[in-house]
Amino acid sequence: MRCVGTVVRGIRTPIIKENDDLTSIVVDSLMKAREYEGFKFHDKDVVAITEAVVGISEGNYATLDQIAKDIKVKLNNP
Repeated sequence: MRCVGTVVRGIRTPIIKENDDLTSIVVDSLMKAREYEGFKFHDKDVVAITEAVVGISEGNYATLDQIAKDIKVKLNNP
């Protein structure tokens, strides 16, 4: 009988930049965390990556200047 439910870990990675190899960064970070923290991977484990991190690595994001300009246009305040 299991005594523990879902376990969640936040894995630290380097700062993600456009065109970074996200797969390598995630795998390397997971392996370093496993070694340092001593946990094991099991069948059916899930790794989730935020949409924001994927967007940044793909260059699919809006800058603060772009957002500010869009707001000004929508408020008819060029």
